[in-house]
Amino acid sequence: MFKSTPFKRSQRVSDLIRKEVANIFLFELKDPRLKNITISRVEMSDDLSNATIFYFSNFLDTNKSEINKVLDKSNGFIKSTLGKRLSLKKIPKLFFKEEIDA
Repeated sequence: MFKSTPFKRSQRVSDLIRKEVANIFLFELKDPRLKNITISRVEMSDDLSNATIFYFSNFLDTNKSEINKVLDKSNGFIKSTLGKRLSLKKIPKLFFKEEIDA
């Protein structure tokens, strides 16, 4: 029936979350420590309950634990903003991980 394999729903939702979180980081977060963070990808669980957001940090002088603290502190704001923008029954729990260069 399909010539190519169809995308799973978790892949489509992860793309939506990646775009929206990137927009939130660019335009809505006021913390200057989060302005130079680039969202690289989002991995969703199959049941859409967890989202792991991978990011790059362009800061050389800011330590990683400080960025993680700020991300944890802004987690609620990001999740509530996603809830307003996306039409999902349940917004997934967000986890942030720094992308490691290969």
